Amino acid sequence: MFLMKMLALLLILLTSIVSAENKLARKIESISYRSQLGATVALITLTDGSVWKWTPDTYSENLLRKWTEGDEVTIRVIHHPGFVLQNLTKPHYTPTVALTFNSYLLFPSLAKCYNGDGIIELSDGSKWELLYDFNLRTLHHWTLGDRIIPVKGSQGNFELINLDIPFESRSCIERYIEVFPHSPSVAVAS
Repeated sequence: MFLMKMLALLLILLTSIVSAENKLARKIESISYRSQLGATVALITLTDGSVWKWTPDTYSENLLRKWTEGDEVTIRVIHHPGFVLQNLTKPHYTPTVALTFNSYLLFPSLAKCYNGDGIIELSDGSKWELLYDFNLRTLHHWTLGDRIIPVKGSQGNFELINLDIPFESRSCIERYIEVFPHSPSVAVAS
């Protein structure tokens, strides 16, 4: 009986991880270029509907032109203003980008925060557990209603990026936390 309950718990955990990975798989839907004040601007649209603006220099524009529709990408926090798009299909270049204003509302907001349990619930119904207890202090800088981007983490985990904490007023560590999908507990009899 104990083994059956442990297997059920493992199955629930694996299902929630696979579900989160599938939901967070972002791909390039399109890349368009336009001239803005004499400079080339790239607009990178992802399959989640978000549009990211990038102003390349001559060298990096050639690298970006190798990106194609269907390339898998993830969003990362960096140690200066903006974000980077990391192309997982062609990992040779990660441009610094800015989220376009209209894309901000596409992402869920922080709905509930159970500080004692380290569980975070977003407005889309997804629940996340803190990977590390020290991230509890980061949550003190987050408020209900903040827009959050859930992304695949670089270490096989997941991250929540807070769009409402600008780099200028907070340190980089307060802009994101490392999490894993919350799965309901299964009572295990001993």
